Amino acid sequence: TQNDYIREWIPQMDDFLQILLGLEAPPVPRMCYICQKDGVYRCPDCMHQPLLCTNCCHTTHASHPFHRIQQWTGDFFEDCALHMRLNRGKSF
Repeated sequence: TQNDYIREWIPQMDDFLQILLGLEAPPVPRMCYICQKDGVYRCPDCMHQPLLCTNCCHTTHASHPFHRIQQWTGDFFEDCALHMRLNRGKSF
């Protein structure tokens, strides 16, 4: 029953909470996974949400302009924009 599932889950609740909260902070040291510079951006749409510096974030997302980028503020990750231009191709 549902109550059995809850009774089984409650002893593990703190472990799950620690894992979830751990995903909300950047890893230490906070380095870009590509170039090892200061990483301040992450992308929830990318696999494993890698931490990226500004240049690597722009480079890796040039072909993914609709991904939702987040920036580390010092306390939490906040949604931000890449400010990229989309080219519509040739005008006829």
